[in-house]
Amino acid sequence: MATASLLISLIIFAADGVTEGTIQQYRYAEKLFESGDYQAARLEYKRLLFYRPDTEFKDIADYRIAQSYYYQNQPERAEHLFREFLVVHPNSDFRLRSQLMIGQLHFDAGKYSLARTTLFELLHSSADTDVMAAAHYLRGWCYVYTTDWDKAIAELRRVDTPQTDTPHQKNARQLADTLLEQTPLLHKSPQIAGWLSTVVPGSGQFYVGRVKEGVLAAVLGGTFIYLVADAIRERRYVDCAGISLIGWQFYWGNRINAQRFASEYNSHRERELIEALKKSSGR
Repeated sequence: MATASLLISLIIFAADGVTEGTIQQYRYAEKLFESGDYQAARLEYKRLLFYRPDTEFKDIADYRIAQSYYYQNQPERAEHLFREFLVVHPNSDFRLRSQLMIGQLHFDAGKYSLARTTLFELLHSSADTDVMAAAHYLRGWCYVYTTDWDKAIAELRRVDTPQTDTPHQKNARQLADTLLEQTPLLHKSPQIAGWLSTVVPGSGQFYVGRVKEGVLAAVLGGTFIYLVADAIRERRYVDCAGISLIGWQFYWGNRINAQRFASEYNSHRERELIEALKKSSGR
């Protein structure tokens, strides 16, 4: 593939001359990029920069090269090139998009706070409405993944584009409406679950919908209470102490498990909502 593209580019240069050849070389690289053949496109952009280092397409070629690494799942290399782009091309129209891509890379890595900060700086230095819309949209998703629903809604509401009712804007509007309708989520309090199981073993598990675990905890708790009472009644105090020691471990574990089940219930509800939002947005 690379050999064939090299032959084509050499033929173009020889036939059309320097200026036309440069344009054709650039168009060919763009065509490869748009087709998803990022490695071949990257080679073409690099070849263009090698033969025409002062070409008017230098900034977009550098930007596309960085993008190609991103789309080929090489985030570290892509981030390095996007940061380098900001230094090499401070006045380029693609500078803001490079900063946006850095925010996207932080988001992909799960560094949501860092992504929000990067995008916040971008929003205060950009007048490009498309870039600003994308930045607000991505910041909205950062808040979604950190379950800060109100801030996510606020960011998604700020998504705006020059043309009304574009798919991107409709997507943000739909996500914001869904969040507004379904949040705040019905959560189970770990503190309440813990105290319930402290007073009546197993009741905290029932509270969070873990019926089997609740029945088991209630049975074990009742059994130990019966054994302790029976040992006291028969004045078997040594047995009572041993049973109480073992029973205390089950009793305290019952409280901790109730709290853990409540936290797991909340996390499960949050994950369900996030997955539903991802599915509806096509992410």
